[in-house]
Amino acid sequence: MLLYTSKLKMDQRGNYQFELHEDIKPFEYNGESVRFAGPVVIRGEIQKHQDYSTVTGHINGKVILKCSRCLGEFVFEIDTAFQRKYSETADQEEVLPMKGDRIDITEPVNESILLELPIKGLCRQDCRGICPVCGSDRNENHCNCSQDDIDPRLAGLRKLLKE
Repeated sequence: MLLYTSKLKMDQRGNYQFELHEDIKPFEYNGESVRFAGPVVIRGEIQKHQDYSTVTGHINGKVILKCSRCLGEFVFEIDTAFQRKYSETADQEEVLPMKGDRIDITEPVNESILLELPIKGLCRQDCRGICPVCGSDRNENHCNCSQDDIDPRLAGLRKLLKE
């Protein structure tokens, strides 16, 4: 995702506005494939300073994830922001390199998207998951499987509960 400052229009304050619609390739996250449900919209501005530029942006998009309980797919809305400094010298750790009028915002965009993803995605808060006995989706079907299986090492405690 490259921005060319020479192609962007400057506003009254001397900043450059941009809007990108990017098709981001699927990638792996926590062992699961993450796909996008359409292009990701990135809007922002570039502020030129004496020896560096600051890119501030906002990211909107939809990601297709798998529910960690029922394994069904669901759409998760991405709505996040980022800000990074760019310089031709890039001599500091938090400053990214810039080549001429080209600014590559791929790293901060991908990083912001990853930070926005849930650790354990749920299709909905009250997802009941899958039955450990028959494997049916409890959100769609009610199964009559017995859930009384108990670890044999703890069977002695069951007697205490009955008393």
